[in-house]
Amino acid sequence: QMDLSRRKDSLFRVAGGGPFTQLTHEELITLVVRQQADLSKKDCKINELEDYIDNLLVRVIEEKPAILQAMNTTKPV
Repeated sequence: QMDLSRRKDSLFRVAGGGPFTQLTHEELITLVVRQQADLSKKDCKINELEDYIDNLLVRVIEEKPAILQAMNTTKPV
């Protein structure tokens, strides 16, 4: 069985057809489920990174707020 992403890419090059026109219903469902899982993982990673940045900023504010003030004064107007 050909890998779905490779099959999708090769089908995209077929004249007059989009990348998903030749996929079966089951293949389309599999592709959607896989993309939903990937998106969910990315959303989770984004949330983790946002939390990390928030915590890091709080630590900077508590420990060395002058760092943030110094960054403000060096910005060009």
